[in-house]
Amino acid sequence: MDIDVLVTEVMAYWDDLQVEIEGDKLYSNYQKVTAYTLRLQEIHNEIALSEIKGEASTELKKFRTMILDPTIERFEKVAAFESRKITAKQLEANLER
Repeated sequence: MDIDVLVTEVMAYWDDLQVEIEGDKLYSNYQKVTAYTLRLQEIHNEIALSEIKGEASTELKKFRTMILDPTIERFEKVAAFESRKITAKQLEANLER
């Protein structure tokens, strides 16, 4: 696993996520952040497996704990926010009827 490639990938996900801009559909941002979270978790698991096998470099271990884990946590919070936003918009639509 190349650390520079991983950093570029993670930062691209972070840069692409814009919660202040609505997507094409009500669930677009939620769908996007969920997909990104799944990919980040996949990277996390690959690094963890390499740690178990004793193949992970110190640099890769630090990347997992200092960058990847907090990013996954933030994305989970964004997913929860997007989920609440969907629910709120549904309630608003029901009240308008």
